[in-house]
Amino acid sequence: MNSAPTSKADEIVPEARHWQLLPGADFADSYRIPLAASLAQKQVADIAARMMAGRPAWVAALLDLRNRLVAPFGLKGAKLAVGEVQPDGRMPGFPVLDGDASHLLLGLDDRHLDFRLCIEKSPSGHADEAPQWLTATTVVRTKGLPGKAYLAVIMPFHRRIVRTLLEKMPG
Repeated sequence: MNSAPTSKADEIVPEARHWQLLPGADFADSYRIPLAASLAQKQVADIAARMMAGRPAWVAALLDLRNRLVAPFGLKGAKLAVGEVQPDGRMPGFPVLDGDASHLLLGLDDRHLDFRLCIEKSPSGHADEAPQWLTATTVVRTKGLPGKAYLAVIMPFHRRIVRTLLEKMPG
């Protein structure tokens, strides 16, 4: 794991196509970072797996706490990993809904909300910028007051976690 981020993740406006991932969505955000040259030729599923595997201990601890707090309410638990089946056979990761070499769509539907996480590689389009961007877009559709309350509580953590995962991704 990198000891310090090489660049900061920028918050950008989600594209209209991201909102279409969950019709009726209440929230979407996008963060992007220049993609390290060592990752540029990898498929985005591999990049996403590295991103989640490189999480700091505090991120794993927060997600574990979240899973324990919501279990009594019948909400699904997940670990920060790509795919439902994990090598350790314990807590599942986020299911893969779609993907190809340049994008990966993860998501989960639950009683309180549905979410989609779209991770994409894209060219910068400018000769003076990094050759590729890695963008993480989260789209959420809440289900009633419980979903709205949950989203309000986790939002500050979500923003910091997504930025941290992008910035501290192992190369």
